[in-house]
Amino acid sequence: MHWGKKIALFYIGFVILVLASVFFAMNQKVDLVTDNYYEKELKYQEQIDKSQRTKTLKEKTDIQLTDKNIKIKFPLLPDKNNSKDFILFYRPSDTSKDFKVAISTDSLGIQFISIENLSQGFWKIKLYWTSHDIEYYDEGMVNVP
Repeated sequence: MHWGKKIALFYIGFVILVLASVFFAMNQKVDLVTDNYYEKELKYQEQIDKSQRTKTLKEKTDIQLTDKNIKIKFPLLPDKNNSKDFILFYRPSDTSKDFKVAISTDSLGIQFISIENLSQGFWKIKLYWTSHDIEYYDEGMVNVP
């Protein structure tokens, strides 16, 4: 085989490899951390302020995984019937499994959430609540067996 044909075959093989790589990359599923990422980035200072207020509390939030539940203890009782208060369950590996739960604590500031419907694996739990008209934010992680 002549050296000119070898060079031509090399270039054709290279082009096919590049096109296959581009095709493969374009068909990959990409989960963003959140939808509307840039809009939320502009409001991030509010999030930082809520988190700083939470860190100044004497008592800290406590998230524990038990056999059948996730036990969340809030340091301050959330305001009753506040539609802004919720718990976000965030699944980094698959955002289609993310969901919100309204905060509904007992008189001690404890809420139990069943893990029956949670997929096994890593979950990030984000807490958004208001107490005495002051907003707070905290987060924790659990690994559901």
